[in-house]
Amino acid sequence: YMGNTSVTGTYLCMLSRKLRAEAEKISKDMTYVELSVNNSFMDEYVSGMFIPHTNIDAFPTVKILMKK
Repeated sequence: YMGNTSVTGTYLCMLSRKLRAEAEKISKDMTYVELSVNNSFMDEYVSGMFIPHTNIDAFPTVKILMKK
């Protein structure tokens, strides 16, 4: 477990032009997608929080084990 490494990353970017350039490139390549506005995503996400999953057919091995 590394915890929150944002401070370490910021420190390294301050000390290294190469790392700063790499961080800049990564940030430009990122795409933000707001998942909470997609109802089908939210349905899948909430279903995935249940154990077992609400769609037990998606997990045939678990389905078999649950029948035992």
